Parts: sequence; structure tokens; C-alpha cells
Amino acid sequence: MAEMEAVAMNRQFWICGFVLFGGMLLNAQDVSPVTRENLEGALGNRSVLLVELVRQAEAGDNYAQYCGPNTYITGRGVLKNDAEAVRWCLQAARKGVPEAQNRMGYLYQHGIGVPQDYGEAVRWFSNAAEQKLPAAQHNLAHMYQYGEGVPLDYARAADLYGQAAAQGLARARNELGMAYELGTGVPRNATEAFNLFHLAAEQGEPSAQHNLGMMYFEGQGTARNYPEALKWFSQAANGGIVEAYRSLGHLYEYGNGVHRDYLKAAELYRKAAEHGIVAAQVELAYLYMTGKGVQRDYFESAKWFRRAAEQGHPIGENGIGYMYCRGEGVIRDYRQGADWLQKAAEQNYPLAQQNLGILYQNGLGVPLNYAEAYKWFTLAANSGMAASRRALEALTQIMTTTQLSDGHTRVSDWVSHHNNLKLAAQKAEARKLDSYETAAQP
Repeated sequence: MAEMEAVAMNRQFWICGFVLFGGMLLNAQDVSPVTRENLEGALGNRSVLLVELVRQAEAGDNYAQYCGPNTYITGRGVLKNDAEAVRWCLQAARKGVPEAQNRMGYLYQHGIGVPQDYGEAVRWFSNAAEQKLPAAQHNLAHMYQYGEGVPLDYARAADLYGQAAAQGLARARNELGMAYELGTGVPRNATEAFNLFHLAAEQGEPSAQHNLGMMYFEGQGTARNYPEALKWFSQAANGGIVEAYRSLGHLYEYGNGVHRDYLKAAELYRKAAEHGIVAAQVELAYLYMTGKGVQRDYFESAKWFRRAAEQGHPIGENGIGYMYCRGEGVIRDYRQGADWLQKAAEQNYPLAQQNLGILYQNGLGVPLNYAEAYKWFTLAANSGMAASRRALEALTQIMTTTQLSDGHTRVSDWVSHHNNLKLAAQKAEARKLDSYETAAQP
């Protein structure tokens, strides 16, 4: 049986930490409709709101018909009634009120008061976007960005985000900044991304504040500046971006722009981890494993690695697999350890591939199989794992010609079968992939 050893964790802060709220559409409530002065007065006085709105809406006033749905959707001053909201909103939308058309798109996109129908959502967003309503341009861009109701088209999405951004819509500026950062629909341009994030952040857009902090942290599009990163991460956290707590935790853990404080880092990671931020769960697991900022607790470490693993994070899968192999925080179980390591290895995570090679080489939790061990060591070595290269050299000395041939075939088959991993990773990044390179090996 092979001796199991832990190694220092190699951890990096990746640019993938950008916050992309592509799933958030702008409802009509998020923009200021062009309402008449008397209706604004009525909105300020809830005691006369419903009566006044109904009277004017029934008289055919377009904007009363638009404003009416707000009361029924939110339940302010009247019982919540999605169907009634749709009825009034549809009347205004059919008369060409762009805010009402945007609202109808929102209702169809989310299935509020009507069956969910992306095609209808696109139709209404398009009608409003043609009238230059920034929120509708943003929402239509979202549909193109994610292929909802239309073929996926990053270039068209970027163009629409640009139209809304040109009118000063902060969220569109953030989305367009993401497009320039990732090169989706536009050429990669870190400087342009930085400028857009800065504009949106100054407008108070929390996701842009976090993204701007990342630019300062990484020195992308601007000079690296940890104090500025700290400033914007803090504002984003105050604005409700839970990912920002993880980013702040990283600054405190490594003393970037602040005095190193492991205890503070652990507190910040926990805030993000408890909200399901997978990278923070991995970081917190690492702190519990090493006893930095918290008392060393393998049970807590295993708990947080497991939570990350259950979200499909390869580093979390590798972490909990390692702990099963070591019997730390859990009862030693090589079979379960192998199962978790397999999940991470299939995601092309090099350290898990190396760990899985060790198990196959020694028949721990899996049948002893030199050809399979050869496959995983080779894949890990190809990703730069020096220990895997050494293990591979030693393994080939004891393998037969038949086993070596089998090993070569397994490597070729795996590479061929997983040739779409890069594309899948790019899509995941666009959807918001945040991860740290955290490692532990048996």
C-alpha cells in the first residue's frame, strides 16, 4: 500500500472571478418611465393610487395602463394579481409604450401571469429596443447572449449592450465590459473593459464595482493597485455582491493592500461560502485543513470541500477525494475517494489525474491497473505536473509491452473524447466561472 502524503496547496487568484449577471433582466421597474406629472403625484400617494390609475387607464391613458401593472405585480395598495397586471400592461404595449413593451417581454421571459415564452419575450423586447429604450436593448442583448428565443449571437448581444451603454445604462456598461474582457462578440480589449467597468462602478453598479476591483487586482487594463481593488471589492460587498467577500478574503489572506490577517480572511470566506460561492468554500476548506485563521479542523475542512464538490467544482472534488484517501475528517474510504477523484480528473484537473494514477498504480479503491495509471499520469504530466512525470518514468519500467500499448490507446481515446473541454470551459467562464487552483494529493 502506497504511503499517502499531503503537499502544499498551489493557489492562484484567477481573472475568472468577474461577476457576470447575465441572468438578470431589467424589469420596467428598474428604469424611470416617462410618466405624466399627475401620475407621479398619484404614485406618491397610495391612498388615491389605485382609484386614479384605474380611472385614467379605463379612459385609455397609455401610461396609466403601463403604471397599473406595477401595483398588481408588487401588491402595493392592492392584492397581487399577475393576470390583471398582464391585462393592463398588454393594452399599453399594444399602443406602443416602450416601457410596457419591455415589461411584457420581462413577463414572458419569466412566465409571470403568462406562459413562459422566450420567443414572445424577444418580440416585445425588440419592439421596445427599436424605440431606443435602454432597458429593452439590454434585455434583448441578454437573449442573444444566451440564445434564449433567438440563435446565440455574441456579436449582436455586444452591439445591443453597446447601444444601451451609450445611453448611460450602468448594467449594460458592465455587460459590455465583460464582452471586451472575455472577447465575446468583440475583440478582447482590457483597457476598454476597464473603462466600462469604471463608468458603471461610479454609477453604483455593484457587479461592475467587483469587476473593477478584479481589474485593479490583476493589473488588467490598468496598473495593478491593491488598495483600489480593496476599495471596490468593499463597495461591491456593501452592494450585495457575495462574491466580493471571497475577493476581500483573498486580499486579507495574502496581505495584498492590507495587513495579512488570516482570521479576517476566514470570516470573509465564510460569508461567501455560506451563500454557496464555491471558490470561497474551497478556500475555507483549505484554511481549516492548515489551521490558518481558524483552529485546524479536518471535519470542517471535509465539509466545505464536499459542498464545493457537490457543486461540481473539480478542486472541491479533488479535496474531498484526498480526505477520503487520508481518512481526515471522514472515515478512510479509498473507493469513495476514487469516485470523487474520478469526477475531478474527468474535468481535466491535473492534480486529481495524478492522484487517481496513484490509486490505480496501487489498487487502492480501484482495481490495480497499470495501463489506467499510465493514462492518468500522462494526462497530468502533459499539464505540467512534475511529480506525474517522475511517477510515469518509474511506472514504465515495470510495465509490459502490452500494458504500455494499452496505456497509449487509453490516453489517445481520452483526449479524443474530451476534445470539447476547452469550448465547454469557455462557455462556463462566460456564465461566471470562478475558481482557485487549490491542490492536495494523496
